[in-house]
Amino acid sequence: MNCKIGDLAFIVRDEHPENIGRLVRVVGPARWVSDPAAWHCEVEGAPLRMRQIGRPWESIFDITGDCCDADLRPISGVPVHDEQLDEVTA
Repeated sequence: MNCKIGDLAFIVRDEHPENIGRLVRVVGPARWVSDPAAWHCEVEGAPLRMRQIGRPWESIFDITGDCCDADLRPISGVPVHDEQLDEVTA
């Protein structure tokens, strides 16, 4: 799996091209997708375009939705420490 709960990630693959490159936060296991390698995500910013459950021919816009792990790339940063680990002496 690429992501874990709490990660920020970019959408790198989606059926709606306008969602590609959008930033999401992984908030938990998928709610509507039965694939165990999927996550429930919240979008950062404007809502995502998604297929409506029960009406796949219609699109809706929402700030939360399920994303397959393979369609996400996590953003990793520099680890932050509370203490100074290395010290330069003069």
